[in-house]
Amino acid sequence: MPAGFHYDLNPEDVLREMCRFDTVYRLSGGFNFEDANVPPGTTLMPLTPLHVDLTTRKASAVKNVKVVEKVTTGTKIKIAKGSLAYKGMHLGDGTNGATVSSISTANANYDELTMSAALAAEAGAVLFEAAAADGATPKATANFLNYAVTKVEPGATVTAIGRAYEVQESKLYVPISDKDKETLTARFLFTI
Repeated sequence: MPAGFHYDLNPEDVLREMCRFDTVYRLSGGFNFEDANVPPGTTLMPLTPLHVDLTTRKASAVKNVKVVEKVTTGTKIKIAKGSLAYKGMHLGDGTNGATVSSISTANANYDELTMSAALAAEAGAVLFEAAAADGATPKATANFLNYAVTKVEPGATVTAIGRAYEVQESKLYVPISDKDKETLTARFLFTI
């Protein structure tokens, strides 16, 4: 191998197509990603819901989780891998809520959250980060989506998507809640 050359022989993962990319409209310029609850080194995937402040040009991630197994009793919830959940966050569905006490990532197929109280949820339900433990209102809702794979690090910027059609919810890396869909408005069309 010649001196000074480094060959990366590990191919990158192929991203799945999650919407009609010919309908994607990106906003000009980037937005500073500032979110204390997303640790450095985390990768933000395309179409991750973002809350963007257009006046300060700052963005943060909207944290939702997708339930993979129905929960009727108990304080354990199995969620899809790749969520941005963190210990101490409140999760809710608009009616009920609880606080995340711990997160187990030991299983290869799902992550398991231990909650401060029982929180019933159907398989496939999307729970949002709530402003309080009662789970009635979201802490933040998405007004834009992330455009490209972005590594969270000091000084990281994200490019925001202002419009996209035929967003396939079943293929998203990070789920979008019904509350997010309200604030994303008709600029985004969702399909199953």
